Amino acid sequence: MVYFRPIIVFVLLSLVAACSTERAVREPRPSDAPATMLWAWERNEDLRFIDPETTGVAFLAMTITLEGESVRREPRRQPLSVPDGTYLTAVIRIETVKQTERRPALSDGQTAEIVELARSALERPNTRGIQIDFDAALSERPFYRKLMKELRSGLPAGTPLTMTALASWCVGDRWLQEMDVDEAVPMAFVMGADAERIRSFLRAKNDWTEPLCRASYGLSIDEAPLAGLKPGRRVYYFSDDSWNAGDLKKLYYP
Repeated sequence: MVYFRPIIVFVLLSLVAACSTERAVREPRPSDAPATMLWAWERNEDLRFIDPETTGVAFLAMTITLEGESVRREPRRQPLSVPDGTYLTAVIRIETVKQTERRPALSDGQTAEIVELARSALERPNTRGIQIDFDAALSERPFYRKLMKELRSGLPAGTPLTMTALASWCVGDRWLQEMDVDEAVPMAFVMGADAERIRSFLRAKNDWTEPLCRASYGLSIDEAPLAGLKPGRRVYYFSDDSWNAGDLKKLYYP
């Protein structure tokens, strides 16, 4: 027995070390963004009626399409007008070609190019952060994780980095825990086949099982209000049409 004790001690110490180095649960990071954010998509948006003390804007800055080894960038072409001092977040939409013969390589070169494009999106005055909007398929998740890691290190220090998240991701398999982001915004609208399941889940006063999703909600003013939402969270609102002052009356949360 004397000869086995060192081995037993080594194994026990290894187990303790493994437990102590287990990654802590990734929580949303504090943000100075306003409690209300309006998504401004690719259309003429005149938002000079908002109060920049209470409301910010997450505007579509560009759409990036990945195909083969290429990165195709479509910049925002529609005007965006906001009051001076408005908190702005540049949204970068990423899409991938699905046809087999044109499927993207998801290479290191494409990652590096996206990081540079994201840096350029910060050049607009008052743009504080970057938000990535990418409905990644299961096979694209490793690329997405690496992209966000490279973005975190490639953006200026302290730049808020957020992502949109399908509502199903926020009650799913916890893969978002591997994403180095400040928050994941659950898009609780246009949920397709998951709509009734997610609505029932929230109506029962459940919270998202994914911690990164617990700082905000993504809601649409064009859908019926959701019940059971938790108080005190930032809300990103989407509108099917260009925003107008009357739409502010449709912001139903909290």
